[in-house]
Amino acid sequence: MLSAAGLSTKAEDCAVNEIDDQRVLLTNIDVFTPIHDDPYIMGKIAACNVTNDLFAMNATHVLNYSAFLGLPKDIPDDFSVKMMQGQKDFLKSLGSDVHGGHTIFNPWPLLGGSASAIVEKTRIKHKTGVQSGDHLILTKPLGIQAIMAAYRLLYQDPTLLEDFEQVTLERSINIAVKCMTTSNQAVAKTVNERGFLDKVHGMTDVTGFGFYTHLSEMLYDSPLGAKISKLPIISTTLKLSDLFGYRIEEGKGAETAGAMLLAVDPSGVKDFCHALSERKIWWRDVGLITNLIHGIKFTDEFHLEEVQDY
Repeated sequence: MLSAAGLSTKAEDCAVNEIDDQRVLLTNIDVFTPIHDDPYIMGKIAACNVTNDLFAMNATHVLNYSAFLGLPKDIPDDFSVKMMQGQKDFLKSLGSDVHGGHTIFNPWPLLGGSASAIVEKTRIKHKTGVQSGDHLILTKPLGIQAIMAAYRLLYQDPTLLEDFEQVTLERSINIAVKCMTTSNQAVAKTVNERGFLDKVHGMTDVTGFGFYTHLSEMLYDSPLGAKISKLPIISTTLKLSDLFGYRIEEGKGAETAGAMLLAVDPSGVKDFCHALSERKIWWRDVGLITNLIHGIKFTDEFHLEEVQDY
């Protein structure tokens, strides 16, 4: 699919529409059911998930955010207020705000919204700009789907988690919540402000389709492949994945408000990762883009890194 600007939007993170010869409008919408019981935290998760798609295309500022709520008629009054406050506070942390939105009655809660940004055409980063030799940099550990399933079971059916230490599970849940409420804005700012614009060849965020599929989108219609040497995962999520069948060891678990995945030129990867560290952005080098294979292959040295802190 092509936008009016003639820019390919296949497999992109946002809709792309031309404003003039220099600028495009990026627009994204995401709505989903709560995965956390605290309405304030859930508001922050929703806002992070919506806006991260803008940052995945190298926007650095949210021009507009319109919130959406679908609420059951019997929901406690303060829940909707807290969900909105979570979104507002998160947007303010990005230097923006909630500018409007819409609310409906719905049998179960829904929340999310629409976000937009204006970006110069020369600064847009597509998923599919990867080049042979690029390092694949991931900015959050994986495992959100598995650990948030355990979060629900702790309250609904804890007998299914008898083989797990509750203290360990709760620590991993806290890591997951921190991941889901940490914006990828700082990653995009690093790309733009530190002279790395030409060194970062492709960007996307890892969300509902999981690491494997989002990386496959980066390789879409390309003769290139990817060699994956390791995947960082939140502690306990491998065992949970085995229990639930999420295939996290293959990078196929779903994520929410997940990592940025970037393809970085080898000549700039050391400096880029140093710049991420200076901004206190968590990262791991997980593999390479190569012209020697097609598709995604896990190397003989491939391993999972269990992350105890984030």
